[in-house]
Amino acid sequence: MIRLFIIFSICLTCLLSNYYVCLSVSYQSELFDDAKDDKFSINKDELNNLNFYYPSLAFNSVPILTYLSRYDTNAKNYDEAINKLNLSIIKNPYSLYSHYLLARNYIFNNDYINAENTLDYIFTLSPQIESSSSLYFFILGENKRLDKLKSFKSVVVENENRNIWLFYLSSIEKNISTKDDKIFYTQLINIFENKF
Repeated sequence: MIRLFIIFSICLTCLLSNYYVCLSVSYQSELFDDAKDDKFSINKDELNNLNFYYPSLAFNSVPILTYLSRYDTNAKNYDEAINKLNLSIIKNPYSLYSHYLLARNYIFNNDYINAENTLDYIFTLSPQIESSSSLYFFILGENKRLDKLKSFKSVVVENENRNIWLFYLSSIEKNISTKDDKIFYTQLINIFENKF
């Protein structure tokens, strides 16, 4: 009798687990397409019924909450989006997409310090990503962090992405305050012109 109860319990647990996975899979393709095409096709009622606790990660290991946070950002609910993204980062701290969306929401909230810290993490791991590196240099410029911008010269010089270079140069140019800063900027312009 006990064996039968154990087998029944295991089957019920597997059935319930597969049901939640099936529901999740049915929405994941829509969430992926929405993120890829920058659309928002799932209505609010459907979003509220989504179970993002199990499974918590999509097939690509990005937390489902990360994709759901886009809808909050679109509705200008930046604090709610930030909460979802912070939970996402707990689920998968290595999801650069979650960190990038978190930084964007900090910017929408005019919290440039937290945006800088979040983008610094992404830049440390992968300075070649155009969207996050460009945004990082913009934020460093807005935060008047010329010394930090200068410290990235060797990383940027190795970079072959013209847009990253343009954001880097623009952020330095708007923070020039001394003759040495101007000389540094002129040297970078020479490197840029030779490279591109």
